[in-house]
Amino acid sequence: MQRAVIAGVKPTRLELIRLSRRELIASKGKDILQEKLDALVIEHARLSKELENMAVTIRRQIQGACEALQLAGIMTGWIRLEELALSSVKIPEPTVSLSQIMGVRVPDLTMPEMSGHGHFRSQRGYSISGTSGQVDEAALRFESVLESLIIYASLEGRLDRISFEMNRTRRRVNALEHLVIPRLVRTMRYIEIRLEEREREDLFRRKRMKQNMEKKERTDNQGL
Repeated sequence: MQRAVIAGVKPTRLELIRLSRRELIASKGKDILQEKLDALVIEHARLSKELENMAVTIRRQIQGACEALQLAGIMTGWIRLEELALSSVKIPEPTVSLSQIMGVRVPDLTMPEMSGHGHFRSQRGYSISGTSGQVDEAALRFESVLESLIIYASLEGRLDRISFEMNRTRRRVNALEHLVIPRLVRTMRYIEIRLEEREREDLFRRKRMKQNMEKKERTDNQGL
């Protein structure tokens, strides 16, 4: 019992009341954390499924973009297509911002020009004249791939943060459920046992005193 209780605890009724309040707060905290953990698990499953579906979509997009590029190379010529590629400007860097999901800060990746299909058209670096429609088609498809990859990366970052917070919350729930609350309960039980022992000792002491007083009173009466 001694090893299972909180060190330095005094077996008093005041301490018992204080520990009872702590146990109540810990239990409520565990319930709140458990609700948060359940919500995080649901969100983690949703994001995992969404990422799985997006991975399939991206593979199809890449396959279609490669086929469009192959056709553009045949129709335009690979040398001309390489010249067009070299004339294109650098792809703008994605912006990183933070949002919150159930109190968890997660990253958001967005492209500055992601306003719809063909959002890089003005920055491709070549004019429409002198190029075939297959070139635009290939560029458009690869832009869609890039857009999907940015969304996928953003979702993956969210999933990583959710996973981290989910594991941390699970550890806290387990600590409260299996360590903190049981130790508080055992400590309160230890104090209750000590208080019961003191009450029995006090009761025995009072009975003994009463017996001694009665014995003394009988002796005094016999002396008279």
